[in-house]
Amino acid sequence: MKIKAVCFDMDGVVVDTMPHHVKAWMYSFKEKGFHREELDFYLREGMPGKKTIQDIFNTFNIQAKESDIHEIYETKRLYFKKNADYTFIEETVCCLHYLQERKIPCCLVTGSRREFVEEVLNTLSFTFDYVISGDDVQNGKPTPEPYEKAMSHFPYEPSEWLVIENAPLGIKSAKKAGALCIAVETTLGEEYLDMADVIVKPSMLYQTVKSLINE
Repeated sequence: MKIKAVCFDMDGVVVDTMPHHVKAWMYSFKEKGFHREELDFYLREGMPGKKTIQDIFNTFNIQAKESDIHEIYETKRLYFKKNADYTFIEETVCCLHYLQERKIPCCLVTGSRREFVEEVLNTLSFTFDYVISGDDVQNGKPTPEPYEKAMSHFPYEPSEWLVIENAPLGIKSAKKAGALCIAVETTLGEEYLDMADVIVKPSMLYQTVKSLINE
């Protein structure tokens, strides 16, 4: 079925923020005496912040208080805000402008807080037709709610949507919502992205999107 609208994840797809997020997570966990690997955070990309902490504690049987979760979350948020120096991913920006020229609606669907999303969008030379942040949903990725909520504002079937993601939880969310999904290898290799319909290197994203739109 012809693609009529496109959803983009933000961190690791529109902006190159994930290394900064991971560094902030590593710092905040270490401050509380918990040591985790970088991969633990990359695999949970797209998950809301406090849920990320709780999921790591549950997965590794770490006993922690609610106050620990709150302190780790606040430390991470402040560290990221102070130290992050992100740039936009050029291949994605090219895709956005191409889709805009074709008058194809584009949405941003991210687990990031609305505050940070607005900061990013204020410096991007593109205006999305609809934006879903982590503050706009009850259940974030990997549930389909974020993508379903974006889709509900347009008169298209789920199968008429293309989602561009870069992380396992986001891919799972997109597929549960019924969309076609491209995974971009910006932060993880293809061995972690095999639930996507198509996996591409960043350099091939523009050409792949163009080909799918013109099918």
